[in-house]
Amino acid sequence: MKKFIYSCLFLAMAAITFSSCEDVPAPYNMPTEDESQEVLPSGTGTAADPFNVAAAVKYIDEGGDAATNKYVKGKVVSVDAGSYDPKYGSLKYYISDDGTTKNQFRVYNGYAGPNRTKFSGEDALKAGDEVVICGSLTIVSGTKEFTTGNYVVSLNGQGGTTTPDTPADGYINETFSKSFGTFTLKNIKGTPWVIDSHGYAKATGYENVSKVTTPSESYLVSKAIDLSTSKGATLKFSYILRYATFNGVPTEGVKNQVLITENYTGDPTTTKWTNITGTLKEGTDWKTWSTYTFDLAPYKGKKNIVIAFYYACEAKSGTWQIKEMSVKEGAPTVEPETPDTPSTGDTTTPNGDFETWVDGKPNNWKTASTAGNATLTQSTDAHSGKYSVKVGGSSSANKRLGYKEMELKAGTYKIKYYVKAATDKGASVNSGFVEISAENKPAGNYMYSGYINDITNTEWKLVEQDLVIPSDGTYCIVIMNTKKPGGDVLIDDLTLTLGETVIIK
Repeated sequence: MKKFIYSCLFLAMAAITFSSCEDVPAPYNMPTEDESQEVLPSGTGTAADPFNVAAAVKYIDEGGDAATNKYVKGKVVSVDAGSYDPKYGSLKYYISDDGTTKNQFRVYNGYAGPNRTKFSGEDALKAGDEVVICGSLTIVSGTKEFTTGNYVVSLNGQGGTTTPDTPADGYINETFSKSFGTFTLKNIKGTPWVIDSHGYAKATGYENVSKVTTPSESYLVSKAIDLSTSKGATLKFSYILRYATFNGVPTEGVKNQVLITENYTGDPTTTKWTNITGTLKEGTDWKTWSTYTFDLAPYKGKKNIVIAFYYACEAKSGTWQIKEMSVKEGAPTVEPETPDTPSTGDTTTPNGDFETWVDGKPNNWKTASTAGNATLTQSTDAHSGKYSVKVGGSSSANKRLGYKEMELKAGTYKIKYYVKAATDKGASVNSGFVEISAENKPAGNYMYSGYINDITNTEWKLVEQDLVIPSDGTYCIVIMNTKKPGGDVLIDDLTLTLGETVIIK
């Protein structure tokens, strides 16, 4: 009986206990990761006031300009395993505001410092490192990221991992490979400066497809440079300039200028600029880059120095390409000009007489396109002077002697030259031309004036033909060594004229 009573009492007490527990509220809710405090966007994206990661994301979401470099401060989350390539020295890694994977931001092919300074290895960055990064912010396939070419400005409060961000390393260092960087585009009319897909800043009013020139005027303006503590600095960049002249005469309306000022108004059209262009070398192909240097010693000790690249065109347009622009401490280094290859003759002449040779090739008789496809050698069997050019032949394909690409006006040109077979096989030639596109490719068919046959190796034969250029454009003048009979042929004393104007002599 006692056992039964005790059991009843135990059950009653248990019921009371469980009922009481249900009425007691929980003292607090257990926190979860999703309920952690959100990091709000901050910073303006400048070197003095970098974005945080949240602000970088917001900048992209709101359609921020990917052509303008921004500064972002964050902590390294992780480095992609295997992302280091010794050849390039870049890394792929992630940053976030707190160093965790939450809201991490992609840094694609980043460098240790400006001018693509290489990282020392994959371990150059570690989780938790605090970095300030400069580069272009964009979204690629749904991923928000720094694009290729970004670089570390500071690491854990110090200058970049290998190159400190000091004036000695450059007041300005812009490759123009992906963006204008610290430069600002100010387009006045027409076609603006652009970043070409091949990795440089490009200015031209000419459109390749339509072959139409749009009257244009555009400035590329640098950030303000403080040279107040400078002992002397140098402006330097690489460039290709073409079609700014026609037969040695400046093309009307075409301007390509390097400008500088101490008093930039924010509007390049109202700013009083100093023209420091000097003489820019006009190129003959799209592969050979020239170097511009300017001693900024007159501006040392001064603040707010602004540099601009200005181009303009009207009915005709030149093309100006710029890359690897820098302003660095130190005076310009003057290197003596030494020809890459030995030369004979006067390299300033058109060389229609084939007296000038560079590295065993006739000067100016090298095309950037495929128009000139023949093997050329020097011959002492000349119509006049010391040399002629031997144009190699082939029985399986026509071979062409081609003059360098030129801007030619529409009209009827007179071509005149002397020809002689180099062997007893005899020879046959045909004079012609082909239009060349901006990509240095034949833009159409080769147009010829007619075959000259029965050329022997016993005497020089005079050839005189008309070449009718249908419209203004870029052309290669060619002489075909025909595959029938396909023997080698000698050419000498060539002239090309338009009325009284001598183009080649």
